[in-house]
Amino acid sequence: MREKLLLVGAGGLGRIVSEHAAKDYKCFFLDDGVENGTKVCSVEVIGNIGDIEKLRNEYSLLIVCIGNNRLREKIYARAKELGYEFPNIIADSAYISPYASVGRGCVILNNAVVQNGAVVGDGVILNAGVEAHQDCRIGECSLIYANSVIRSYAKIGRRVKVESTVTVGNNVVIEDDRVVETSILRQL
Repeated sequence: MREKLLLVGAGGLGRIVSEHAAKDYKCFFLDDGVENGTKVCSVEVIGNIGDIEKLRNEYSLLIVCIGNNRLREKIYARAKELGYEFPNIIADSAYISPYASVGRGCVILNNAVVQNGAVVGDGVILNAGVEAHQDCRIGECSLIYANSVIRSYAKIGRRVKVESTVTVGNNVVIEDDRVVETSILRQL
């Protein structure tokens, strides 16, 4: 019998995460904008986000599938207080070095690469094709969009959003809560 997993957020990211999570878990959605009983990509919506407390006795695993970094962080903090555990959802085609460190509650999608010595914090989302090069750091609840590259020794703060096809150069430091829309190849 597969373990049950709550997926918080049934939007675009939630639908993508459900495809990967369903390989290992019996999934259920929580979403404030979708009616209970609705099936989204064959996954039933069983409540809204505020229901995580009352569902705790029946469910122990949860992953937040919401791109808004602050909201994702807030939901994880509340779920942690309630005693939930946060598995990582990792696409089969992703590569994670055995010498890298990946936190809890991360989503790592198709063809993403996390190289030797890289550190990925809790609640991070690495979209398809992202490269996290050796010895880089990606802070908690950050979101790195498709085909972006975080180069060696770069440090990405907490809740940072890196848009698609952006390169953050070697040794570049991005402060917490920043949005990076264009490549930054050297520290300004």
